[in-house]
Amino acid sequence: MEQYHRKLINDCMSELVYVTSNLNAIVDNLLEKTVINEWMKNYILEDDGESDSKTKLYELIQGRGPQAFTALCKVLEETGNLEARDVLTLYQTRKEKEEQLDKTFDKMILKHDDSYVKIHPERKRMDNYEDNLNPRAYTMGSNPKGHALILNINNIKDRDERKGSKVDMENLKKLFKGLGYIVHPKEDLSEKEFKSVIKEFINICHTEKASSIVVFIMSHGEAAKNSRSVNIITADGNKINTDWIIDQFVPKKKPTISIPKLFFIQACRGEISDFGWKYCDGEKNVVQTDSTTISSTGSMYNRRYKDIFIAFATVPGHTAIRDPIDGSWFVQKLCEVIRTNAFNKDLASMMLMVDAEVEKLSSTQYGYQTLEWSSRGFNKRFFFNPGLYDDNSDHDSSITTSTNPTDV
Repeated sequence: MEQYHRKLINDCMSELVYVTSNLNAIVDNLLEKTVINEWMKNYILEDDGESDSKTKLYELIQGRGPQAFTALCKVLEETGNLEARDVLTLYQTRKEKEEQLDKTFDKMILKHDDSYVKIHPERKRMDNYEDNLNPRAYTMGSNPKGHALILNINNIKDRDERKGSKVDMENLKKLFKGLGYIVHPKEDLSEKEFKSVIKEFINICHTEKASSIVVFIMSHGEAAKNSRSVNIITADGNKINTDWIIDQFVPKKKPTISIPKLFFIQACRGEISDFGWKYCDGEKNVVQTDSTTISSTGSMYNRRYKDIFIAFATVPGHTAIRDPIDGSWFVQKLCEVIRTNAFNKDLASMMLMVDAEVEKLSSTQYGYQTLEWSSRGFNKRFFFNPGLYDDNSDHDSSITTSTNPTDV
């Protein structure tokens, strides 16, 4: 196989693994065409989990001769894997279009706003505080704290505007700037633009020295095939699964340091409204939802999933409620709790507080809302430490810039 084709497969490995289906048919077809042999078939289909088996297929095929790439593309087409085929055959065209996108990301933190995000009155770093060392805490002292990507899909093809989402965007930009992050806000991205921005953001995070990564996504959503994820609707009406997004941030090899990655999803996960045990009157039909359907263990390996925190605005199957004036309930309460408590409380404690605040809200039309959050190898306490840095830089300084002069 040509070096270019091998690099193409490796560069697109996460996407290929995600979109490939009917693995048995692919392997049988490749065996019939003598691209692989019986031993290779058995090796690929060993009971290592579906994702690992797909990865082995795409790794093994790279050593099967100069015609292997063409044969693979043909087999993917014959087995109905048109999306996987397109990942490979349309790669160059896609790259050319992506290069035309506006990928300008700011590299500047404005003056820390103590009036919005409270800092510790004694300027005490909570990740170093002895009472918080068991369990251990993630180190959160870099300047900047990290990079925060905020994606808001407000205008979606053939759907009403998500009124109130611009309020959410402004609140989140103010919050994460106040916490010490370089904020990258992006709005109304198509599927291709969305995926391109995700990949460019990952490149920035890899080249910049930072303590953490934040990805905040706001859009209409739909229930996915598995209940733990949600399909995000992009501006052109296409869908991107949250598991695909999270997988892009999973390192391909064991990282040298632990970088916490925080994902927040403001989107519906179904069409069910929660009216509780007894119907409760609330604000009179002023809220909307982010549903798309409403009219108003092996010891020789290191685990791949590590340092990942995921928070959803609602539980599987249910709607996420958004006020056209004040923004979504989830974002409202998240910003309120974090900006006033991040100086001395960890993320897990604050999520409990956010859920308690959201529990107090109710709507006549859509009922209640329950948050859900989970972790994948996120096994340390997480403190934002607003305004406090390893370099002891004064939080009153007017500007903090990134050290990397290259912008994307």
